[in-house]
Amino acid sequence: MRQFLILSLKEIGDTFFSKTALLFLVLVSFIVGYGFFTAVGLYSRQSMAAVNNLLYARGFEPVPGVFGPTYGGLFLLFSLFLPFVIIQLISLEKEQNTFSILTQLPFSFKDILTAKIIASFLFLLFVLVLTVPCIILWRIYGGHIPYNELFLLISGYLLYGMFVVSVSFFSASLFDSSANASIFSIFLIITSWVIDFGKNMNISQALSSISGWTVTRMLKFFENGILSFTAAMYFVLVCSVFFVLTYIFLRFDLKSKWKLISLTVILFLFAMFIISNITLNIDMTESLRNSFPPGISRALKRVPDLEIDVYMEKADSRFEDYQRSFLKKLDLVKNDVKVRMMTGDALKKNYGLFVYKINGKSGKTYSNSENAIFPIIFGLGGISVGHGNKESNFSGYPLVVKGKLSMIRYTYYLLIPMGMLLAFAVKKIKLRRRFEK
Repeated sequence: MRQFLILSLKEIGDTFFSKTALLFLVLVSFIVGYGFFTAVGLYSRQSMAAVNNLLYARGFEPVPGVFGPTYGGLFLLFSLFLPFVIIQLISLEKEQNTFSILTQLPFSFKDILTAKIIASFLFLLFVLVLTVPCIILWRIYGGHIPYNELFLLISGYLLYGMFVVSVSFFSASLFDSSANASIFSIFLIITSWVIDFGKNMNISQALSSISGWTVTRMLKFFENGILSFTAAMYFVLVCSVFFVLTYIFLRFDLKSKWKLISLTVILFLFAMFIISNITLNIDMTESLRNSFPPGISRALKRVPDLEIDVYMEKADSRFEDYQRSFLKKLDLVKNDVKVRMMTGDALKKNYGLFVYKINGKSGKTYSNSENAIFPIIFGLGGISVGHGNKESNFSGYPLVVKGKLSMIRYTYYLLIPMGMLLAFAVKKIKLRRRFEK
Protein backbone atom coordinates (compact mmCIF):
# COMPACT_ATOMS: atom_id res chain seq x y z
CA MET A 1 0.00 0.00 0.00
CA ARG A 2 2.82 2.40 0.85
CA GLN A 3 4.52 1.68 -2.47
CA PHE A 4 1.29 2.38 -4.37
CA LEU A 5 0.95 5.66 -2.46
CA ILE A 6 4.45 6.66 -3.57
CA LEU A 7 3.55 5.82 -7.16
CA SER A 8 0.32 7.83 -6.91
CA LEU A 9 2.15 10.86 -5.49
CA LYS A 10 4.63 10.63 -8.35
CA GLU A 11 1.78 10.59 -10.89
CA ILE A 12 0.03 13.48 -9.14
CA GLY A 13 3.21 15.54 -9.29
CA ASP A 14 3.72 14.74 -12.97
CA THR A 15 0.14 15.77 -13.72
CA PHE A 16 -0.10 18.99 -11.73
CA PHE A 17 3.38 20.41 -12.28
CA SER A 18 3.86 20.02 -16.00
CA LYS A 19 4.06 23.15 -18.15
CA THR A 20 1.05 21.97 -20.16
CA ALA A 21 -1.03 21.64 -17.00
CA LEU A 22 0.02 25.11 -15.86
CA LEU A 23 -1.04 26.67 -19.17
CA PHE A 24 -4.32 24.77 -19.04
CA LEU A 25 -5.10 25.93 -15.50
CA VAL A 26 -4.32 29.55 -16.34
CA LEU A 27 -6.61 29.26 -19.36
CA VAL A 28 -9.32 27.77 -17.14
CA SER A 29 -9.01 30.73 -14.78
CA PHE A 30 -9.38 33.24 -17.62
CA ILE A 31 -12.29 31.45 -19.32
CA VAL A 32 -14.23 30.75 -16.12
CA GLY A 33 -13.68 34.31 -14.92
CA TYR A 34 -14.81 35.78 -18.23
CA GLY A 35 -17.87 33.50 -18.38
CA PHE A 36 -18.90 34.35 -14.82
CA PHE A 37 -18.30 38.08 -15.31
CA THR A 38 -20.40 38.12 -18.48
CA ALA A 39 -23.18 35.97 -17.02
CA VAL A 40 -23.51 38.05 -13.84
CA GLY A 41 -23.56 41.29 -15.83
CA LEU A 42 -26.26 40.05 -18.20
CA TYR A 43 -28.31 38.50 -15.38
CA SER A 44 -28.13 41.76 -13.44
CA ARG A 45 -29.20 43.94 -16.38
CA GLN A 46 -32.14 41.71 -17.22
CA SER A 47 -33.19 41.56 -13.56
CA MET A 48 -33.86 45.30 -13.52
CA ALA A 49 -37.14 44.73 -15.33
CA ALA A 50 -38.08 41.74 -13.15
CA VAL A 51 -37.58 43.09 -9.63
CA ASN A 52 -41.08 44.58 -9.54
CA ASN A 53 -42.68 42.11 -11.96
CA LEU A 54 -43.53 38.83 -10.23
CA LEU A 55 -44.55 37.08 -13.44
CA TYR A 56 -41.31 38.01 -15.23
CA ALA A 57 -39.25 37.22 -12.11
CA ARG A 58 -40.20 33.51 -12.33
CA GLY A 59 -37.86 33.09 -15.26
CA PHE A 60 -34.77 34.04 -13.26
CA GLU A 61 -32.88 31.03 -11.93
CA PRO A 62 -29.20 31.16 -10.92
CA VAL A 63 -28.12 27.85 -12.47
CA PRO A 64 -29.35 28.34 -16.06
CA GLY A 65 -28.82 32.09 -15.86
CA VAL A 66 -25.37 32.33 -14.22
CA PHE A 67 -23.70 29.02 -13.41
CA GLY A 68 -24.72 27.28 -16.63
CA PRO A 69 -22.83 29.78 -18.85
CA THR A 70 -19.94 29.84 -16.37
CA TYR A 71 -19.41 26.09 -16.39
CA GLY A 72 -20.19 25.94 -20.09
CA GLY A 73 -16.70 27.23 -20.80
CA LEU A 74 -15.31 24.08 -19.22
CA PHE A 75 -17.02 22.03 -21.91
CA LEU A 76 -14.82 23.53 -24.63
CA LEU A 77 -11.71 23.49 -22.45
CA PHE A 78 -12.19 19.83 -21.55
CA SER A 79 -12.98 18.85 -25.14
CA LEU A 80 -10.20 20.69 -26.98
CA PHE A 81 -7.39 21.28 -24.46
CA LEU A 82 -7.58 18.71 -21.65
CA PRO A 83 -6.33 15.85 -23.90
CA PHE A 84 -2.98 17.65 -24.29
CA VAL A 85 -2.56 17.56 -20.50
CA ILE A 86 -3.62 13.94 -20.01
CA ILE A 87 -2.06 12.23 -23.02
CA GLN A 88 1.47 13.08 -21.97
CA LEU A 89 1.01 10.97 -18.82
CA ILE A 90 1.19 7.89 -21.03
CA SER A 91 2.98 9.19 -24.12
CA LEU A 92 6.06 10.27 -22.16
CA GLU A 93 6.21 6.85 -20.48
CA LYS A 94 6.09 5.18 -23.89
CA GLU A 95 8.63 7.53 -25.47
CA GLN A 96 11.09 7.14 -22.59
CA ASN A 97 10.34 3.41 -22.26
CA THR A 98 9.72 3.75 -18.53
CA PHE A 99 6.76 1.36 -18.49
CA SER A 100 9.11 -1.61 -18.56
CA ILE A 101 11.20 -0.06 -15.79
CA LEU A 102 8.16 0.48 -13.55
CA THR A 103 6.95 -3.08 -14.12
CA GLN A 104 10.35 -4.37 -12.98
CA LEU A 105 9.72 -2.55 -9.71
CA PRO A 106 6.92 -3.89 -7.47
CA PHE A 107 4.23 -2.25 -9.71
CA SER A 108 1.87 -3.95 -12.12
CA PHE A 109 0.26 -2.39 -15.19
CA LYS A 110 -2.95 -2.17 -13.18
CA ASP A 111 -1.18 -0.20 -10.44
CA ILE A 112 0.40 2.18 -12.93
CA LEU A 113 -2.86 2.86 -14.79
CA THR A 114 -4.85 3.19 -11.55
CA ALA A 115 -2.37 5.75 -10.21
CA LYS A 116 -2.65 7.76 -13.44
CA ILE A 117 -6.45 7.67 -13.28
CA ILE A 118 -6.38 8.87 -9.66
CA ALA A 119 -4.02 11.70 -10.59
CA SER A 120 -6.25 12.73 -13.50
CA PHE A 121 -9.36 12.61 -11.30
CA LEU A 122 -7.71 14.84 -8.68
CA PHE A 123 -6.63 17.23 -11.44
CA LEU A 124 -10.24 17.50 -12.61
CA LEU A 125 -11.37 18.11 -9.03
CA PHE A 126 -8.82 20.91 -8.77
CA VAL A 127 -10.14 22.45 -11.99
CA LEU A 128 -13.66 22.41 -10.53
CA VAL A 129 -12.35 23.86 -7.25
CA LEU A 130 -11.26 26.88 -9.30
CA THR A 131 -14.96 27.58 -9.88
CA VAL A 132 -15.74 27.76 -6.15
CA PRO A 133 -14.87 31.50 -5.97
CA CYS A 134 -17.75 32.05 -8.42
CA ILE A 135 -20.16 30.49 -5.93
CA ILE A 136 -18.68 32.53 -3.06
CA LEU A 137 -18.81 35.79 -5.02
CA TRP A 138 -22.37 35.11 -6.14
CA ARG A 139 -23.32 34.66 -2.49
CA ILE A 140 -21.51 37.87 -1.54
CA TYR A 141 -23.52 39.70 -4.21
CA GLY A 142 -26.67 38.45 -2.50
CA GLY A 143 -27.50 35.75 -5.00
CA HIS A 144 -29.40 32.58 -4.21
CA ILE A 145 -27.60 29.22 -4.52
CA PRO A 146 -29.72 26.14 -5.41
CA TYR A 147 -27.29 23.60 -3.99
CA ASN A 148 -28.92 20.43 -5.33
CA GLU A 149 -29.11 21.67 -8.91
CA LEU A 150 -25.65 23.23 -8.75
CA PHE A 151 -24.09 20.05 -7.36
CA LEU A 152 -25.75 18.09 -10.17
CA LEU A 153 -24.29 20.48 -12.75
CA ILE A 154 -20.78 20.16 -11.28
CA SER A 155 -21.12 16.37 -11.15
CA GLY A 156 -22.04 16.33 -14.82
CA TYR A 157 -18.91 18.22 -15.81
CA LEU A 158 -16.80 15.99 -13.59
CA LEU A 159 -18.19 12.93 -15.40
CA TYR A 160 -17.63 14.58 -18.76
CA GLY A 161 -14.07 15.42 -17.75
CA MET A 162 -13.46 11.78 -16.84
CA PHE A 163 -14.86 10.81 -20.24
CA VAL A 164 -12.25 13.04 -21.90
CA VAL A 165 -9.56 11.52 -19.65
CA SER A 166 -10.56 7.99 -20.63
CA VAL A 167 -10.58 8.85 -24.35
CA SER A 168 -7.17 10.51 -23.98
CA PHE A 169 -5.72 7.44 -22.26
CA PHE A 170 -7.15 5.20 -24.96
CA SER A 171 -5.67 7.36 -27.74
CA ALA A 172 -2.28 7.46 -26.01
CA SER A 173 -2.29 3.67 -25.77
CA LEU A 174 -2.79 3.39 -29.54
CA PHE A 175 -0.18 5.88 -30.75
CA ASP A 176 3.45 6.38 -29.83
CA SER A 177 3.35 10.04 -30.85
CA SER A 178 1.58 12.41 -28.45
CA ALA A 179 0.61 14.64 -31.39
CA ASN A 180 -1.17 11.79 -33.17
CA ALA A 181 -2.82 10.69 -29.95
CA SER A 182 -4.07 14.23 -29.28
CA ILE A 183 -5.56 14.56 -32.74
CA PHE A 184 -7.26 11.16 -32.50
CA SER A 185 -8.69 11.88 -29.04
CA ILE A 186 -10.15 15.21 -30.17
CA PHE A 187 -11.59 13.43 -33.21
CA LEU A 188 -13.34 10.91 -30.95
CA ILE A 189 -14.60 13.64 -28.63
CA ILE A 190 -16.10 15.86 -31.33
CA THR A 191 -17.76 12.88 -33.04
CA SER A 192 -20.77 13.46 -30.80
CA TRP A 193 -20.91 17.07 -32.02
CA VAL A 194 -21.01 15.84 -35.62
CA ILE A 195 -23.78 13.37 -34.82
CA ASP A 196 -25.85 16.07 -33.10
CA PHE A 197 -25.31 18.38 -36.08
CA GLY A 198 -26.39 15.62 -38.46
CA LYS A 199 -29.51 15.00 -36.40
CA ASN A 200 -30.44 18.69 -36.30
CA MET A 201 -29.90 19.02 -40.05
CA ASN A 202 -31.72 15.72 -40.72
CA ILE A 203 -28.77 14.52 -42.82
CA SER A 204 -29.20 10.83 -42.11
CA GLN A 205 -31.77 8.63 -40.42
CA ALA A 206 -28.93 6.58 -38.92
CA LEU A 207 -27.45 9.67 -37.26
CA SER A 208 -30.86 10.61 -35.89
CA SER A 209 -31.34 7.16 -34.40
CA ILE A 210 -28.09 7.28 -32.39
CA SER A 211 -28.16 11.00 -31.56
CA GLY A 212 -29.92 10.29 -28.26
CA TRP A 213 -26.83 8.41 -27.03
CA THR A 214 -24.13 10.97 -27.70
CA VAL A 215 -22.04 12.35 -24.85
CA THR A 216 -23.37 15.87 -25.38
CA ARG A 217 -26.97 14.65 -25.17
CA MET A 218 -26.28 12.85 -21.90
CA LEU A 219 -24.56 15.92 -20.48
CA LYS A 220 -27.75 17.89 -21.20
CA PHE A 221 -29.53 15.99 -18.41
CA PHE A 222 -27.10 17.44 -15.86
CA GLU A 223 -27.18 20.90 -17.43
CA ASN A 224 -30.99 20.94 -17.38
CA GLY A 225 -31.19 19.89 -13.74
CA ILE A 226 -32.38 16.31 -14.28
CA LEU A 227 -30.83 13.56 -12.20
CA SER A 228 -30.85 10.68 -14.67
CA PHE A 229 -29.78 7.15 -13.75
CA THR A 230 -29.28 6.34 -17.44
CA ALA A 231 -27.06 9.38 -18.07
CA ALA A 232 -24.92 8.76 -14.98
CA MET A 233 -24.43 5.07 -15.79
CA TYR A 234 -23.73 5.96 -19.41
CA PHE A 235 -20.69 8.02 -18.41
CA VAL A 236 -19.53 5.35 -15.96
CA LEU A 237 -19.74 2.61 -18.61
CA VAL A 238 -18.12 4.62 -21.39
CA CYS A 239 -15.24 5.68 -19.15
CA SER A 240 -14.81 2.12 -17.90
CA VAL A 241 -14.64 0.58 -21.37
CA PHE A 242 -12.02 3.12 -22.52
CA PHE A 243 -9.92 2.52 -19.42
CA VAL A 244 -10.12 -1.25 -19.87
CA LEU A 245 -9.14 -0.95 -23.54
CA THR A 246 -6.24 1.28 -22.51
CA TYR A 247 -5.05 -1.38 -20.08
CA ILE A 248 -5.27 -4.07 -22.78
CA PHE A 249 -3.37 -2.08 -25.39
CA LEU A 250 -0.65 -1.02 -22.96
CA ARG A 251 0.07 -4.59 -21.87
CA PHE A 252 2.82 -5.60 -24.27
CA ASP A 253 2.95 -9.05 -22.66
CA LEU A 254 -0.63 -9.99 -23.60
CA LYS A 255 -0.91 -12.44 -26.50
CA SER A 256 -4.68 -12.73 -27.02
CA LYS A 257 -5.57 -9.02 -26.99
CA TRP A 258 -8.37 -9.25 -29.56
CA LYS A 259 -10.28 -11.80 -27.50
CA LEU A 260 -10.19 -9.49 -24.50
CA ILE A 261 -11.13 -6.51 -26.65
CA SER A 262 -14.10 -8.37 -28.15
CA LEU A 263 -15.26 -9.50 -24.71
CA THR A 264 -14.99 -5.93 -23.37
CA VAL A 265 -17.03 -4.50 -26.24
CA ILE A 266 -19.70 -7.21 -25.92
CA LEU A 267 -20.06 -6.66 -22.17
CA PHE A 268 -20.23 -2.91 -22.75
CA LEU A 269 -23.02 -3.23 -25.34
CA PHE A 270 -24.92 -5.61 -23.06
CA ALA A 271 -24.64 -3.17 -20.14
CA MET A 272 -25.77 -0.30 -22.37
CA PHE A 273 -28.80 -2.32 -23.43
CA ILE A 274 -29.72 -2.87 -19.78
CA ILE A 275 -29.46 0.78 -18.74
CA SER A 276 -31.36 1.88 -21.85
CA ASN A 277 -34.37 0.02 -20.48
CA ILE A 278 -34.16 1.63 -17.05
CA THR A 279 -35.72 5.07 -16.87
CA LEU A 280 -35.26 6.85 -13.56
CA ASN A 281 -35.22 10.63 -13.84
CA ILE A 282 -35.71 13.17 -11.05
CA ASP A 283 -36.23 16.89 -11.53
CA MET A 284 -33.73 18.57 -9.18
CA THR A 285 -34.67 22.17 -10.03
CA GLU A 286 -36.33 24.38 -7.43
CA SER A 287 -38.75 25.74 -10.02
CA LEU A 288 -39.58 22.23 -11.28
CA ARG A 289 -39.17 23.63 -14.77
CA ASN A 290 -38.76 20.11 -16.18
CA SER A 291 -42.02 18.87 -14.66
CA PHE A 292 -45.76 19.33 -15.06
CA PRO A 293 -47.82 20.84 -12.21
CA PRO A 294 -48.47 18.30 -9.40
CA GLY A 295 -52.12 17.70 -10.28
CA ILE A 296 -51.31 17.04 -13.93
CA SER A 297 -48.51 14.65 -12.97
CA ARG A 298 -50.77 12.63 -10.66
CA ALA A 299 -53.42 12.39 -13.35
CA LEU A 300 -50.91 11.31 -16.01
CA LYS A 301 -49.77 8.42 -13.82
CA ARG A 302 -53.33 7.04 -13.95
CA VAL A 303 -53.52 7.20 -17.73
CA PRO A 304 -53.54 3.69 -19.34
CA ASP A 305 -51.15 2.74 -22.14
CA LEU A 306 -50.63 5.90 -24.15
CA GLU A 307 -49.42 5.99 -27.74
CA ILE A 308 -48.51 9.09 -29.73
CA ASP A 309 -48.22 9.23 -33.53
CA VAL A 310 -46.27 12.27 -34.70
CA TYR A 311 -46.63 13.33 -38.32
CA MET A 312 -43.55 15.52 -38.41
CA GLU A 313 -39.84 15.41 -39.23
CA LYS A 314 -37.48 15.18 -36.24
CA ALA A 315 -35.57 18.21 -37.49
CA ASP A 316 -38.73 20.34 -37.54
CA SER A 317 -38.49 23.20 -35.03
CA ARG A 318 -42.08 22.56 -33.89
CA PHE A 319 -41.23 18.97 -33.02
CA GLU A 320 -38.08 20.05 -31.16
CA ASP A 321 -40.22 22.47 -29.15
CA TYR A 322 -42.79 19.70 -28.58
CA GLN A 323 -40.06 17.32 -27.44
CA ARG A 324 -38.50 19.87 -25.12
CA SER A 325 -41.68 21.29 -23.57
CA PHE A 326 -43.86 18.16 -23.48
CA LEU A 327 -42.22 14.80 -24.22
CA LYS A 328 -39.28 15.27 -21.86
CA LYS A 329 -41.62 16.33 -19.05
CA LEU A 330 -43.91 13.41 -19.85
CA ASP A 331 -40.96 11.01 -19.61
CA LEU A 332 -40.34 12.08 -16.00
CA VAL A 333 -43.88 11.09 -15.08
CA LYS A 334 -44.71 8.26 -17.46
CA ASN A 335 -41.83 6.50 -19.19
CA ASP A 336 -43.83 3.80 -20.99
CA VAL A 337 -45.36 6.08 -23.63
CA LYS A 338 -44.84 4.86 -27.20
CA VAL A 339 -43.97 7.68 -29.59
CA ARG A 340 -43.96 6.83 -33.30
CA MET A 341 -42.54 9.15 -35.95
CA MET A 342 -44.68 8.58 -39.05
CA THR A 343 -43.12 8.33 -42.51
CA GLY A 344 -44.07 7.93 -46.15
CA ASP A 345 -47.29 9.16 -47.75
CA ALA A 346 -49.09 9.33 -44.41
CA LEU A 347 -46.52 11.86 -43.21
CA LYS A 348 -46.97 14.06 -46.29
CA LYS A 349 -50.76 13.89 -46.10
CA ASN A 350 -51.09 14.70 -42.38
CA TYR A 351 -47.97 16.75 -41.75
CA GLY A 352 -48.04 18.56 -38.42
CA LEU A 353 -50.67 16.30 -36.85
CA PHE A 354 -50.40 14.72 -33.38
CA VAL A 355 -52.55 11.65 -32.73
CA TYR A 356 -53.04 10.36 -29.15
CA LYS A 357 -54.32 6.79 -28.65
CA ILE A 358 -55.62 5.12 -25.50
CA ASN A 359 -57.44 1.76 -25.44
CA GLY A 360 -58.38 1.90 -29.12
CA LYS A 361 -59.69 5.47 -28.93
CA SER A 362 -57.83 8.36 -30.52
CA GLY A 363 -57.78 12.11 -30.52
CA LYS A 364 -56.10 14.50 -32.96
CA THR A 365 -54.67 17.98 -32.81
CA TYR A 366 -52.25 20.13 -34.75
CA SER A 367 -51.29 22.02 -31.62
CA ASN A 368 -48.26 21.22 -29.46
CA SER A 369 -49.64 23.29 -26.59
CA GLU A 370 -50.40 21.61 -23.27
CA ASN A 371 -53.76 23.40 -23.19
CA ALA A 372 -54.78 21.42 -26.28
CA ILE A 373 -53.02 18.15 -25.42
CA PHE A 374 -54.20 17.44 -21.86
CA PRO A 375 -57.97 17.65 -22.56
CA ILE A 376 -57.51 15.05 -25.31
CA ILE A 377 -55.42 12.65 -23.19
CA PHE A 378 -57.58 12.90 -20.07
CA GLY A 379 -60.75 12.73 -22.14
CA LEU A 380 -59.61 9.52 -23.84
CA GLY A 381 -58.58 8.04 -20.49
CA GLY A 382 -61.73 9.18 -18.70
CA ILE A 383 -59.67 10.83 -15.97
CA SER A 384 -60.54 13.90 -13.97
CA VAL A 385 -57.58 16.14 -13.22
CA GLY A 386 -58.97 17.67 -10.05
CA HIS A 387 -57.02 20.22 -8.06
CA GLY A 388 -53.32 20.93 -7.93
CA ASN A 389 -52.85 21.62 -11.62
CA LYS A 390 -51.77 25.18 -11.17
CA GLU A 391 -48.27 26.45 -11.72
CA SER A 392 -45.77 26.12 -8.87
CA ASN A 393 -45.26 28.93 -6.37
CA PHE A 394 -41.69 29.50 -7.51
CA SER A 395 -41.10 33.25 -7.42
CA GLY A 396 -37.70 33.40 -9.11
CA TYR A 397 -34.46 35.03 -8.00
CA PRO A 398 -33.77 38.22 -9.94
CA LEU A 399 -30.72 40.09 -8.68
CA VAL A 400 -29.35 43.48 -9.60
CA VAL A 401 -25.63 43.64 -8.84
CA LYS A 402 -24.43 47.19 -8.37
CA GLY A 403 -20.70 47.45 -8.92
CA LYS A 404 -18.39 44.91 -7.27
CA LEU A 405 -17.87 43.06 -10.56
CA SER A 406 -14.22 44.06 -10.47
CA MET A 407 -13.80 41.42 -7.74
CA ILE A 408 -14.30 38.77 -10.42
CA ARG A 409 -11.54 40.22 -12.58
CA TYR A 410 -9.08 40.51 -9.71
CA THR A 411 -9.79 36.95 -8.60
CA TYR A 412 -9.64 35.19 -11.97
CA TYR A 413 -7.35 37.44 -13.99
CA LEU A 414 -4.77 38.13 -11.29
CA LEU A 415 -4.93 36.24 -7.97
CA ILE A 416 -5.54 32.68 -9.20
CA PRO A 417 -3.08 32.81 -12.15
CA MET A 418 -0.38 34.41 -9.99
CA GLY A 419 -0.96 31.83 -7.25
CA MET A 420 -0.55 28.95 -9.69
CA LEU A 421 2.56 30.48 -11.28
CA LEU A 422 4.08 30.94 -7.81
CA ALA A 423 3.31 27.33 -6.82
CA PHE A 424 4.83 26.08 -10.08
CA ALA A 425 7.98 28.20 -9.59
CA VAL A 426 8.44 27.03 -5.97
CA LYS A 427 8.07 23.40 -7.02
CA LYS A 428 10.67 23.76 -9.78
CA ILE A 429 13.12 25.51 -7.42
CA LYS A 430 12.79 22.68 -4.89
CA LEU A 431 13.41 20.08 -7.58
CA ARG A 432 16.47 21.95 -8.84
CA ARG A 433 17.92 22.17 -5.33
CA ARG A 434 17.28 18.45 -4.80
CA PHE A 435 19.15 17.56 -7.99
CA GLU A 436 22.06 19.89 -7.06
CA LYS A 437 22.48 18.08 -3.76
